[in-house]
Amino acid sequence: MSDRRDVIAAELEKGLAETVSFFRSLSPEELRSRLYSDGAQWTVQQVLAHFTAIERSMQWLFNNILAGGPGAPPDFDFERFNRTQTPKYDGLPLDDLIERFTAVRQETVRIVRQMQEQDLDREGLHAFHGRGRLDRFIRWAYEHVRLHEDDVRQVIGRRPTVK
Repeated sequence: MSDRRDVIAAELEKGLAETVSFFRSLSPEELRSRLYSDGAQWTVQQVLAHFTAIERSMQWLFNNILAGGPGAPPDFDFERFNRTQTPKYDGLPLDDLIERFTAVRQETVRIVRQMQEQDLDREGLHAFHGRGRLDRFIRWAYEHVRLHEDDVRQVIGRRPTVK
């Protein structure tokens, strides 16, 4: 019988493979497509950069909660984070972005696999979700990616995936 760590790690790995395959399937024109017309106004390629930036920050959150910390600072501004961090990857070719996302996701999987099952019940503060358990915050790593990928599919005219 597998524990929650195994299930979460498997979903993270599956999501990594699906994300890499999906972004590699996109044409240069699709990658340049404007995804959002308000807020961040990212292109499709910038969304992949966003995945890398946000998941790296989530690793800090996971490790903080694992160490007995409170989680995100109460004044953490995730909108500001998104505006300032994602553009740092502008200009990188797709292959570099995929390599960076892969490394970040593999580190998330490593963190999960090194946890004890009961660690997933630790509580803390997430900047977007508020107070909650660590297992919920880790699952958000792959759920968040899927939500944005479905947005990409709508913009470029591909059918959203059924999960």
